[in-house]
Amino acid sequence: MNQVAIVTGAAQGIGKETALLLAARGYAVTVNDINGDGAKQTAAEITEAGGQAHTVVADVGVEDEVRRMVEETAATFGRIDVLVNNAVVYDHDIHVTDLDIVSTPEWNWDRTFAVNFYGAVYGARHAIPVMIESGGGSIVNVGSTSGFSGDTVHVAYAASMAAKYSLTRSIATSHGKLGIRCAAVATGLVLSPTARKNLSRDKLEAYDANLLVPDFAEPRDLAETIVFLASPAAKYITGQTIIVDGGFQAHQPWHAQNHIVHPETVR
Repeated sequence: MNQVAIVTGAAQGIGKETALLLAARGYAVTVNDINGDGAKQTAAEITEAGGQAHTVVADVGVEDEVRRMVEETAATFGRIDVLVNNAVVYDHDIHVTDLDIVSTPEWNWDRTFAVNFYGAVYGARHAIPVMIESGGGSIVNVGSTSGFSGDTVHVAYAASMAAKYSLTRSIATSHGKLGIRCAAVATGLVLSPTARKNLSRDKLEAYDANLLVPDFAEPRDLAETIVFLASPAAKYITGQTIIVDGGFQAHQPWHAQNHIVHPETVR
């Protein structure tokens, strides 16, 4: 029997590459997204490559839709071994109104937490009992390094990421002895289709100045880490948030201005 995975937010970017990579490694995959056409395209690529895929168009911010996603997966494939909580909401209306604690409107907080945080809560709540029936499973929560560092904008988004990492530790602690592992991946800037479309050259140059590696990550780079954490190869990793950001969190905040702060080190 093939191992079975659910990947939320799999119509594009990291979610899509994770679904494709899991399928290539032999998993049957439920491809979820609110974007039905994109989810169906990802599933079609899996089946065209000889894999097994099932599409569930659902909003993970609505518990009944998540319950349906889990039930359909169990009915289609007979089990669930991996859940990747990748879906986040970051559309234009969310992006331009999520500013600071004074300015961000209540509806933005509600929608941001519904998808980014409660989507992971609902996924785990309904998938874990099915996983336990088959002897256990692995949950990977995908988030952003904004959950670790303050910024002048995007307060709701950052708070939802921090909550997701706390949830990761709680799931690992409460259900570990039942065979459930739970880890998280905190991503830095990834050159997804959305990032390529929305980020100006000036913004990319500002990010690049703070990278400790030669280039930006592509979605496939993050998928490799997610699939590793989901797999038996990571059986001793649980309750951890793995930072995959090209070194952003590793250096002093003046790294990009090092020629000013520490001119003696300039080579």
